[in-house]
Amino acid sequence: MHDGILKLEQIIDEIEARITENIDFSELSRKMGISLYEFRRIFSFVVGCPLSEYVRKRRLSLAACEISSDKGASLLKVSEKYGYSTEAAFSKAFRDQHGISPAVCQRGGAPIKLFTRPKFEFFLGGRSTVSLSVIEDEEFGIRGLLTTSPYTDTCCCDAAWNEFYDSGADAKISADAIYASYRSLGDDVLCAIGERCKKDSDSERIPPSTWACFTMDTTDDEVVNKKYSEILYELLPSANMRRREGIPTLEVFPVDMSDDGFEWEIRIPVELI
Repeated sequence: MHDGILKLEQIIDEIEARITENIDFSELSRKMGISLYEFRRIFSFVVGCPLSEYVRKRRLSLAACEISSDKGASLLKVSEKYGYSTEAAFSKAFRDQHGISPAVCQRGGAPIKLFTRPKFEFFLGGRSTVSLSVIEDEEFGIRGLLTTSPYTDTCCCDAAWNEFYDSGADAKISADAIYASYRSLGDDVLCAIGERCKKDSDSERIPPSTWACFTMDTTDDEVVNKKYSEILYELLPSANMRRREGIPTLEVFPVDMSDDGFEWEIRIPVELI
């Protein structure tokens, strides 16, 4: 986990250095050696807020510091510098975070809400025993809903799951399991949710691979995000494995998820170190 935190610190340094630029989150996830889906989950767990929200709040914090210390600064130029296409959009976002308008902030005397960058502390915890199964699987497809989750979404792929149920795609599942894959697609995550099938033109292709499988009994985001962090930076290295690049993460659920505490699996494509 320590190595993962060090990598994340370097990523945050890069975000801070490029805070006024268009930041390619897919590029950052590649530097972490994980998929964009996994990167977003781990970032949310470790930092305490989603990736896109962190960038937005840091930009608005720095913008507030800038206009409060420079009474002659152009609010339009400041809004453009921190990624807003119009002064009106900047003003609304600014007020939502700070509770005051940019003009009031510039006049001085009103407090702002500074969102600071995280500080990491390291400690060595006790060791534990974790159940891990490793399977070999052939190529297959996932047929059902195929949609994207943009990085601006607060919760990665939640909208995709809502669409899966709202569209009635769940009613078309004839198997006993729902497969979900999450593949990086530029700055977005391509989400495929449906039933396993033979690969064809209407399905999302899952290449043959070795998979490390971890059982979960909750879908609570905080717990799941923490598990992803443990898997990638603690459990896989302990098993002399690493994530295999170019293959999406899988999650496998029972069709009936109505009972509390139902079991499902996280499957990570792996190779031996």
